Amino acid sequence: MKLQHVDLHGAGKAIRVHLFIGEGETADRSRQWLEGRVEISVVGVMDEAALQRAALAQLRDVLDAEIAALV
Repeated sequence: MKLQHVDLHGAGKAIRVHLFIGEGETADRSRQWLEGRVEISVVGVMDEAALQRAALAQLRDVLDAEIAALV
């Protein structure tokens, strides 16, 4: 699975990020996929790659907390 699609919405101190992670380009072409929307705080000047990393890190933290709550 890899990051297939990222949409950035908004500007300023926070940006909403829509992520699609899957085997194929769309959910129809993937056996497994994950889609999410997160809002990240903008720190200084962030390029698109930095915004993607921040969004993926936030999504990872949320998933880690959910997994930990199941144990």
